[in-house]
Amino acid sequence: MSTYEVEHNLSTDPSAPSAQSTTRRRRPDLSTFFATLSEISPDEARHRPHAVPVPGDISAAFYSLAEALNIMRREGGADESAGPIDPDMRSIPTLNPDGTPIRVHGDDLLAQMIQTLLRDAETPPTEVEGASEEFCDMLDRVPRSSLNPSQSCPICSNPFLEDKYPLVVQLPCHPTHLFDLECVRPWLRLRGTCPLDRTDFAKQERDKIEERKKIAEQDDEEEWDGMYG
Repeated sequence: MSTYEVEHNLSTDPSAPSAQSTTRRRRPDLSTFFATLSEISPDEARHRPHAVPVPGDISAAFYSLAEALNIMRREGGADESAGPIDPDMRSIPTLNPDGTPIRVHGDDLLAQMIQTLLRDAETPPTEVEGASEEFCDMLDRVPRSSLNPSQSCPICSNPFLEDKYPLVVQLPCHPTHLFDLECVRPWLRLRGTCPLDRTDFAKQERDKIEERKKIAEQDDEEEWDGMYG
């Protein structure tokens, strides 16, 4: 998959001036998460080709993304006072370091996503059931000219037009479900659902694959019957 910089012909030279230098950074580094995902995802080239993912590896991926989202939440999400996730509690803490309560609202999408990831980390599936990289690559891109100043990413809360080169995608479930690809891609790769209405794209992918297999098997049987029937 092309990187954000390649897709928009941006310089990758760290010494070059950044168009986002005046914008508060809200997206944490996800290199650890994607490195973990590459080890356990069925459609990734694994560094350990003969290894079978163990629950601890899969749990680590869920926990890694939960922590990354919590960092985003602290730095610019629904509640800037949110503290770090306690690795022993495996939940969002209810108190700040100074003892004041953390405000977690029912409509705080990031909080809901984090709690879902932490539940999955506690009882991980036997394999990653997220959407494929191909699915993410094929998502409809929303041109900048179609966006308006009031629209923002539901995950990071940044207005789309705050970015000079927004990479916004529309999920297939609803025309208003727009996200920064950089924000929604990790969730899709790990859980395969729409963060807003939880439409299961990964299951839809698996169902299509199974349907194609059945059709191929039927074609093979018909060909066999035609030859020897």
